[in-house]
Amino acid sequence: MRKLHIEWQGYFPFKGKVIRSKADDRAGVYKISKKQKDGSLKPVYVGHADSIKMRLLVHATSTDDSCVSIELRDGGCQFRFAYLYTREDIAAVVKALYVRYAPKCNIGESLPAETEEVEINYN
Repeated sequence: MRKLHIEWQGYFPFKGKVIRSKADDRAGVYKISKKQKDGSLKPVYVGHADSIKMRLLVHATSTDDSCVSIELRDGGCQFRFAYLYTREDIAAVVKALYVRYAPKCNIGESLPAETEEVEINYN
């Protein structure tokens, strides 16, 4: 199994001005996590984008009733991201994150069966 070392950025408060100052228009993966009663952070959504900054800003300004929007409106969310350079690495890391965390807002989403399994650092 291939190993990928992920250079995670964050955790940052999920606010538009923070997103604009911390994230760039580069491809990668991200986690949106919610603070739990015990103070820990639990991922509620895992995503990927060609522009991390733009995708996070879309989440931040969304007014729909999606699971992610509801979690963000409830507050206590933070984001973390990592830039990646190939579609294969992005797909493999997203798969690893789905398997590890089973984020509630990703329920029902599927990954292509041919996505490579990789070993990554989660923090």
